[in-house]
Amino acid sequence: MKVPRITKEELKAKLDRGEDILIIDVRNETDYGKSNVKIPGAIRVTVDELDFRADEFDRNHEVVTYCT
Repeated sequence: MKVPRITKEELKAKLDRGEDILIIDVRNETDYGKSNVKIPGAIRVTVDELDFRADEFDRNHEVVTYCT
């Protein structure tokens, strides 16, 4: 299954419009720690944790994962 992709500009536009989006930051610890970019409201979950934590996410929202 191919997962649709959006650009950072498209995501920003959705957020600016107030769309109800669940953002999951899946960057690895090194990239996350080095970055000064943190999306407000994003949930921090590593890729390895996604399967174990999937039930925590409200699937009534569009879900966007963020990585580098």
